[in-house]
Amino acid sequence: MKKKTILLALLLLSVLTANAQEERVRDKSVYLEFFGPSLGVGVSYDARFSKTSKWGYHAGFGFAYSHESSPFGNSSSRVYSIPLGVTYLFGNQKHNLELGAGVSVGINNDTHRVGEDVIVEPYNPQSQYTRTKLVEENKFLMFTYSSVGYRFTSKKGFQLRLGITPTIPLVNRDFFDAKVAFMPYISFGKAF
Repeated sequence: MKKKTILLALLLLSVLTANAQEERVRDKSVYLEFFGPSLGVGVSYDARFSKTSKWGYHAGFGFAYSHESSPFGNSSSRVYSIPLGVTYLFGNQKHNLELGAGVSVGINNDTHRVGEDVIVEPYNPQSQYTRTKLVEENKFLMFTYSSVGYRFTSKKGFQLRLGITPTIPLVNRDFFDAKVAFMPYISFGKAF
């Protein structure tokens, strides 16, 4: 009888220990983000202020690239950004509504070729030709953003985030086509 009681107690203890390990609080994560405050592709670190806090912060690095060709010239744009923000999670450890706000700073490097008409001989239209020159500009970029999304964190630590990020430019306001731009985001990561 004692052997069965000890065996049953050990079995119960191992089940409780396994459940406690499965329900481990994962208050930090690293994720790969597409769009959102990273503007293109970004890597971010996210953490709660404490193990039991619903409040947290994130910091990352983003990169975006675009290229356009037209009869009037070629242009490309590279954006290097650093998004910094705070988040609040509504829900349990697995499924959460994520609300956040922050600021992103960076550099926008624009390169484009522009054509200019050159006249070799005045009053002779046939002596006119077009030459192109390369123009490169670096502009400081700063915008504020908020985010509303869904965050899923599995028991094994896989993390999926998706939602929408409204942004408002603060510096270099002509970077976005509108006063407020709405960008979706999706990220995949590991919580630990």
